[in-house]
Amino acid sequence: MKNLKTRLILISLLIGLPLQMCSPTDDCNCQPIDGEYFNINNIEVQQLKKVGENAYGFLSENEIVQFENYHGLNLSYSVNYIACSSRKNSRFSFGYSAYACTCVNNGDRGSKTEKLNNLTVITLNDFDELHQANDTINDLIFVENESLMNYLINDTLNIRFEYLNLMLDRKPSLDENFKAKIIVELSTGEVYENESVSISIQ
Repeated sequence: MKNLKTRLILISLLIGLPLQMCSPTDDCNCQPIDGEYFNINNIEVQQLKKVGENAYGFLSENEIVQFENYHGLNLSYSVNYIACSSRKNSRFSFGYSAYACTCVNNGDRGSKTEKLNNLTVITLNDFDELHQANDTINDLIFVENESLMNYLINDTLNIRFEYLNLMLDRKPSLDENFKAKIIVELSTGEVYENESVSISIQ
């Protein structure tokens, strides 16, 4: 009897699986995409502030922000999407359905060829006694809870996301005005640079 029940369960699964799989006529209601990968063609640099719990907004030119509400420099990559393919992705599951179908969005798989070789942050104002205008301030920057310098050493994979948040470990002490230039060097030999707006950090 036990063997019969086991066989019936297996037969039910075998019959049910094809019916639950994504098909050309049932693509999980996913919209068409341009490509799962992206190719970087420029960068943008914004300054961020906290506007609520886990919510952030862009700072405007000459805006004043308290350091505790300052959320760093936001480096975003301008990209083209490439390697277009089907947007559906079937995954096996023993939940309510045998196959859970999920959508793939533009750029979900990251850059296809580009790695971050180097990133330089330059202050365009006198920051403190050790960091004058046009000096590099990489030693003051943190990324994902580690220093920028360690991040560059440890991050050996292709670029995965279209943005990177760069946090200051202190506020300026010589000039509360803060404007920065970021230079990005990719493994493909491409070099991009851009400047943020000027703000006042108090």
